[in-house]
Amino acid sequence: MSKKCTVRSLSDSALAELANQIVSTIGYAKYAPDVVLDIDIVMVDINQYLEQTGATWYVYQDLLRVILSSDYLDANMRFTCLQMLLNGSVAFLVTEVFPFSYYEKILQVIAAQGTGLRVLNLKGVWVKEEHMHYLFEIVRKCQYLTKLFVPYIANDDLLEVIGKYCRQLQVLDISGETDITEIGVECISHGLCNDKLTVVDIGMPGEENICYSDIALILEHCPNVETLSTYSFVGASLKFVHDNIDEDFRCKLRYLHDTGTDEETLRIIMKTCPHLESLYLDTPKAGALKVLNNVFLRKLKIYKFSCSELIEVLDRIGHNLSHLTMIKGVGYLEISKLARICPMLIDLDCYMMDGLSYTKDINRFECLEGLEMLSSPMSNSSLKMLICSCRQLKRLAVDSISFTDEDIVNIFVEHDFYALEDIWFTLAPNLTVQSIEILMDRCPELQSVGQLSGWSLTPDDLALIRGLLKSGNSCLRLQ
Repeated sequence: MSKKCTVRSLSDSALAELANQIVSTIGYAKYAPDVVLDIDIVMVDINQYLEQTGATWYVYQDLLRVILSSDYLDANMRFTCLQMLLNGSVAFLVTEVFPFSYYEKILQVIAAQGTGLRVLNLKGVWVKEEHMHYLFEIVRKCQYLTKLFVPYIANDDLLEVIGKYCRQLQVLDISGETDITEIGVECISHGLCNDKLTVVDIGMPGEENICYSDIALILEHCPNVETLSTYSFVGASLKFVHDNIDEDFRCKLRYLHDTGTDEETLRIIMKTCPHLESLYLDTPKAGALKVLNNVFLRKLKIYKFSCSELIEVLDRIGHNLSHLTMIKGVGYLEISKLARICPMLIDLDCYMMDGLSYTKDINRFECLEGLEMLSSPMSNSSLKMLICSCRQLKRLAVDSISFTDEDIVNIFVEHDFYALEDIWFTLAPNLTVQSIEILMDRCPELQSVGQLSGWSLTPDDLALIRGLLKSGNSCLRLQ
C-alpha cells in the first residue's frame, strides 16, 4: 500500500458510521414520504440507544464535532443534531457557521443543555444585540469554561459578565471589530479570571481600535498572560506601563506583535518581556533591529524592513530561530546567507520581497520543512539550487515559476524528496502531465498538488491524472 494511503483508524471509522446512522435516521423521520414519526420521540430514542450502548461524553462530543463541521448537511439537520446530542457531559463545542435565523435557537440550546462546557467557540454564530442576553445566560451557567471564542461579538456588557462569572477562563478571543471600551477591558482585568488568563485575542490587526492604555490594563493586572494575539501595538502598551506605572515591570509574554517599533520601544519590550520567544515587527524604524542583537528568539516575523539590517541581526541571533517570515523586505537578500546563520530553520516564508538570490554554498538548510515564496522575484537557477538544497522539505509553495519538465526531472529524479507532502505552483505554464507523473513517482508522501489551472495541462491530461490516481489508490489531491 502506498505510504500516502494511511489506514483509517477503527475509532474514526466507527464514529463516521455512527454519525451517518444518526443523520440517516433523523432524515428518514423528517422527510421520508408516507412516514409519520414524531421527531422529538425519535431524538429521545436515539439518545436512549446511545446511553444503553455506553456512549461516553467523548462520543457525544465527537459526534457533534463531525456533524456540525460537515459541508454536506443543511443547517436544519445540524441544528437538530446539536439539540439532540448536547448535554451536560459535553466539554467541547464549536458551533461552526449557521444562518442568522438559527442564532437564537442555538444560543437557547447551549444555555439550557451546555452547562458542562469547558471550551465554547461561537465563531460562525455572530450574536447581535437582540440575542446578547442569551450569551450572558450561557456565560453565567457555564461555570467551568476555560476557553471562550466570541470574535466580532464582544461588548462591554459581555466582558462585565465574563469578569463576574468565569473563574477558570484561560483563553479569551474577543478579536475583530467590536464595541469594547476601557470599561469592558477593566472588567476583564479585575475580573475573577484575571490571574488565570494566558491568551487574550483582542483588537484587529493593523488597526488601533482599542487604545494601547486599555491593553496596558491587561498587562498590568493579568500577570499570567503569555500571548496577546492580533493586537499589534503591544510595544506602546508596555511602554505606557513602564513609563507611567512601574519601571521594573515584568510580564510573561511569549509572543507579541508591534507596529512602527522604534529603538526605545524595542528596548522596553526586551526589558519587560524576559520570556519572549516569538516576535512580529510591523514596519520597524530604521536602526531599531540592532536591539535584538543578544536576544533569544524562536520565531521572527517582520514586515517592511531593511534586508541588510535584518541579516546583520540574524548573524547574531539566527542560530536559535526555527521560523522566519519576511514580508516586503527592501533590498536584495541572499538566502544562502540565511542557511549559514540560521541553520535550525524549520519554516521559511518570503512574501513580496524586492529580490532573492541563492548561490551554491556548503551550508544547507538541513532542518527546513516548509518553504513558501510568493511575489518574490528569484532566478530560475537560484530557485532550483535552493530547492535541491532542502532535502527535508514537507511543504513547498512558489506562486510563479518558469520550470520546464526537464527542470522537474533534474530536481526530483536526481535528488531524494521522500518527505514532501504538499507542493503548490500557482503559475507553471511550462509544466505538463510528465511533471505530475514524476512527482507522484518520486515523492511517496505527496498528498496535494495545487492550482493546476496554471499549468500546461489539457482536460485530457487532467482526466489521465485522475485515472492514474484512482488506479493507484492514491490520496493525492488535485486542486
